[in-house]
Amino acid sequence: MNKSNSLILALPKGRVYEDFIPLLEKTQFAIKDDVKQSRKMLLDTKHPSVKVLIIRGWDVPTYITSGAAHIGIVGKDILMEKEEEEFVELADLGLGKCRLSLAGYEDVLTGSARLKIATKYPKSSTKFMNAIGIQPEIIYLNGAQEIAPVLGLSDAIIDLVDTGKTLTANGLTEIKTIANISTRLIANKASIKTKSTIINEIMEALKSVSYTHLTLPTKA
Repeated sequence: MNKSNSLILALPKGRVYEDFIPLLEKTQFAIKDDVKQSRKMLLDTKHPSVKVLIIRGWDVPTYITSGAAHIGIVGKDILMEKEEEEFVELADLGLGKCRLSLAGYEDVLTGSARLKIATKYPKSSTKFMNAIGIQPEIIYLNGAQEIAPVLGLSDAIIDLVDTGKTLTANGLTEIKTIANISTRLIANKASIKTKSTIINEIMEALKSVSYTHLTLPTKA
């Protein structure tokens, strides 16, 4: 199959992939390759015109914007950090629901004009802190943010929160919710027009196994 004639669906490694794949497997777009055994990143599906690309979640918007992939699955938290890239958000898939929140000790906001914030979401964090009138000093951490206030590295953290148990275990409190996060389906702007038929097929297939609210935009 000529790659140029294929639609490429970008899927992120990790939790989002694990949540989405069982649904994809119920459709005609199920992956043919044995994902656990294969080292390939570009995989065949049961549909002759669709391939699946397995990459890091943070790279999905870049592949979509460039046109290297045509549609993709990615968390809203990543899209908020990638606002400068050009893509169209087609649908909220309702998977991986959680919150992007400010967390720390209960009184951390009291009388504070400047705070050190540990996070892997610098843009969203800066925007939020400025909106509540506090100047943030961003400390970029890619994981284990919860321990940063405990050890004095930061005053607070901004991170994804699901049950909040990890925060509680480290003596922290969820102070403010910044955004509700879930998995989104995004598309390359040009691909919505040039590959609208196959994109519609995929969305209809997803509707049939789970979703009832997916609609393809009429324009990019």
